[in-house]
Amino acid sequence: TRHVPQRHASAGLVEIWETERPEPKSDVNAWDPLAEEGTGRPADRLANRIATTIRTWLDRGELLASAGRPITAGDILILVRKRAPFAEPMIRALKQRGIAVAGADRIRVGEELAVMDLRALAEFMLLPEDDLSLATVLKSPIFGFDDGDLLRLRSAGAGSLWGALLREAAAEQRYADAAKELKDWRARADYQPPYEFFAGLLDRDGVRGRLLKRLGAEAIEGIEEFLSLALNYDEGKAPSLQGVLAALGGGGADVKRDMDQGRDEVRVMTVHGAKGLEAPIVFLADTCSAPSARRPALVDIGGEGGLFVWAVKGSGRHPAIEAGAAAEAREEAEEQDRLLYVAMTRARDRLYVAGFEGENGRANGCWYDTILDRLAPVTRQESLPGGEKVRRLEAKSQQVDKAKAAIDRPPANVPLPAWASRRAPAEAERIIPLRPSSLAPFELEDGSEVPEHAPPAEPARQGSPAVPGQAPGLVRGTLVHQLLQHLPGLPKASRQLAAMRFLALRAEISDEAARQLVSQTLAVLDHPAIAAVFGPGSYAEVPIAADLAPPGGKGVPVRVIGSIDRLLVEPKRILIVDFKTNRHPPHRAEDVPLAYRLQLAAYGEVLKQIYPGRVVKAALLWTETLHMMELAEAELARVVPDLFRRDGPLRA
Repeated sequence: TRHVPQRHASAGLVEIWETERPEPKSDVNAWDPLAEEGTGRPADRLANRIATTIRTWLDRGELLASAGRPITAGDILILVRKRAPFAEPMIRALKQRGIAVAGADRIRVGEELAVMDLRALAEFMLLPEDDLSLATVLKSPIFGFDDGDLLRLRSAGAGSLWGALLREAAAEQRYADAAKELKDWRARADYQPPYEFFAGLLDRDGVRGRLLKRLGAEAIEGIEEFLSLALNYDEGKAPSLQGVLAALGGGGADVKRDMDQGRDEVRVMTVHGAKGLEAPIVFLADTCSAPSARRPALVDIGGEGGLFVWAVKGSGRHPAIEAGAAAEAREEAEEQDRLLYVAMTRARDRLYVAGFEGENGRANGCWYDTILDRLAPVTRQESLPGGEKVRRLEAKSQQVDKAKAAIDRPPANVPLPAWASRRAPAEAERIIPLRPSSLAPFELEDGSEVPEHAPPAEPARQGSPAVPGQAPGLVRGTLVHQLLQHLPGLPKASRQLAAMRFLALRAEISDEAARQLVSQTLAVLDHPAIAAVFGPGSYAEVPIAADLAPPGGKGVPVRVIGSIDRLLVEPKRILIVDFKTNRHPPHRAEDVPLAYRLQLAAYGEVLKQIYPGRVVKAALLWTETLHMMELAEAELARVVPDLFRRDGPLRA
């Protein structure tokens, strides 16, 4: 096929470089390995040569003749047949010279540096005693410590690195800031799903900015794919950091990056990935290798519809198998020629052909020999200023392609406005979140509730259980709530045994403490004045969510999100019952803490919307004294305006 160029008057260049060859091996004293001298592998030398050439163009403002403007990094595309062994040293050489590079065209999520840092952080969250993971996190862009910082921590005393960081936090602010942030993340990792956890620390806490500042824009795809993996895991399985790390596996999925993004960066990609793309300047770097010559196990020997045979050892000389293998070899050669055509036609103005040889020299039929054989008659040999010899085919520009020059002209370097570097302000508050179930007037160190009028506990007993093996207040209250939720659905005769089994599995308390809890719970269920609350028409742990408009319709609405311990639904009456396990409950309704009254008022306002026309009552069930205290409607109505105070006690 003969191709006729359309841009016959524009500048163009094809330059064939000499290949990089392995250096002769020299005898080196095995006991003095540092005495060995050399200039590196052929692939590394070629990568350095290409990177130096590009750096020189950018520094001296080399003109792209067809466009009448200086060459930019975005004009350059470097093509390889396969990523290993050239793509990585090529990207590294470009970065070492400060040249903007888009990175590889295909990434393995778990092998991205940013993702590896996030993975190390997750491993530390799961096991704070993991010194290696913590050291990785501290040295990463997240904190930016160096080896000297880590050595100082290790010399601070025996124990884990985490313990040393906590001790040194009192002496130096950098350590204090890191310890504070890690403690905050550990607290959130205990209850937040993985996606919510990582999205929060990346964006709200600024970790994304720290990673991109050090690793560059090419880290964006890895971070986003990692977040997608965490989100997909959260939606499909029980959320856990350990599960996400297991899903990430050895490296995670391969992701193809979009290299046609218009950024002013050198692109390094495979020929297959470059189909459909073009660039003013193309380096065809990996030309000395050849596809694997291994014969396929299944050989098509012809026949209608194709007949495949298993070519076992020793069968290659059979005429049918030999002919089938030859036909497949011709098809492979034709495919490689088509791929070479794709590679060479990606260049719009300049094509540089280079290569690096292995120990056995260039492969037979490699692209380098094919190009050199075809172009040798029309190229001339020249010497570059550095002494390198090249073969060159060049056409001088007779005109500037004005249309291309306008398209390719880099945008003006306009500084970003100040607002672009500031965090976006929070949106105007439309709804105030309100969580009544989280209220407590104040708490003891053990988490147990105490009403406002109760006498202070003795200091010696504040953080201790009431008896040895007794559950702390918060745990005790949770267990009572769970027993009152599940036991009413069981026959009376089996409740005690079921409750003891439940506590044995769910709580680390003594048998005596368990018997006390079960006895107290069964007394509540069997009390004649309370039994109706657990009878027909009653529901346990009822979740509710609703938006409440402020009185008079003026102001910001509140969104109530909570769970009612027990709800009794009757034809004309709705009864809200909230369990309280305080050891010193009040004896009069007027002594009930304000927070409890607000809690029941919020629930009551929601249920008036759900059950219009029914009377809504609210009561507190004090499990310690077996007393159900109903609160007057007038008292609850009096505190409703407090629900809408922005500085009120009910904010989430």
